[in-house]
Amino acid sequence: MTGQKVLIAYNAPRREQRGREIDYVSEAGVLDQVNAVHAALLELGYDVMLAPLQKSIPAFMERLSRIPTDVVFNLVEGWQGESRFHVHLACVYELLGAEYTGAPPPTLMMATDKWTTKMLLNQAGLPAPKGMLCSEVPGRFRLRYPVIVKPVHEDASLGIDAESVVSNLGDLRRRVAWVIQNYHQPALVEEYIEGRELNIAIIGDQIPEALPISEITFPYWPDGRPRICSYNVKWMANSEEYQSVGAECPAPLDEDTARKVQQIAIAAFRLMGCRDYARVDMRLSQDNQPYIVEVNPNPDISPDAGFSRSAQASGRSYTQLVGDIIACALKRGERHDHHSRPASRRSPAYQANFA
Repeated sequence: MTGQKVLIAYNAPRREQRGREIDYVSEAGVLDQVNAVHAALLELGYDVMLAPLQKSIPAFMERLSRIPTDVVFNLVEGWQGESRFHVHLACVYELLGAEYTGAPPPTLMMATDKWTTKMLLNQAGLPAPKGMLCSEVPGRFRLRYPVIVKPVHEDASLGIDAESVVSNLGDLRRRVAWVIQNYHQPALVEEYIEGRELNIAIIGDQIPEALPISEITFPYWPDGRPRICSYNVKWMANSEEYQSVGAECPAPLDEDTARKVQQIAIAAFRLMGCRDYARVDMRLSQDNQPYIVEVNPNPDISPDAGFSRSAQASGRSYTQLVGDIIACALKRGERHDHHSRPASRRSPAYQANFA
């Protein structure tokens, strides 16, 4: 029994005032994580408390400052239906001098902006699809069709469906307008990479470890429809898309390709300043070239999520996975003076070219 005190912080689900009605499903999904992490921490011998983030930020801060804890297990994914606000909660932990799991504020802020992430990847020589940012409906267009259109500040595949991949200017303009109108933010437009969907889970802090690669497969996918991880694929269990996909872990890749994909993922992890755990999503083109499509600090670690699947393939139980994540935060706390911790560690840009 460790006896150490852990406070699980998470956002109480709330129906959003924008987007689509079905978007609430992913918002409520945090509760599955909370329950699973809670059970794992109890099994590991920690003294566990829950701190749901509701409407009042001052009340949340008061609870954090009043309850003595050794570490906060940060499962906050947003506030008041806005995913971008999860950055500010990490700032609250910093201001209160509380050690916490997962990425620091600068990392969360960069990763929340898919355009900024793309620019950083390009500058570091890491492969990513060509793209453009549209804050209004475009008049001209220079990327190669087909392209995929998505909200620039969302995660969990919000705003991504069968209509997201377009092949002409008319459809592109309609889709960009739809994203701006429904999600109140610019649209990211990227060249669509025909190929395989790979998820690379990474665990660790100063010495990150890439876990076995997981592949999203499309065994029952309708012919002619782009193979993308839409919102329905991830969250809507009764949908045709959800029931048409599968997963394979470890992914059937040759040794050289698997090593290259994992090296690129770790480079992106370091570039973005991730820590403890993160997931890098890639497309592997038909000519076997990997492209980073997203870097996800603090990804979903529900027992049925892809990250947990990779952890299991590495030989870890779910409880061991949770234990490894919290051990990173506790070790970081030991390295820092609790009352005068330096600003969150940010790794220098990782200069590499894997093209």
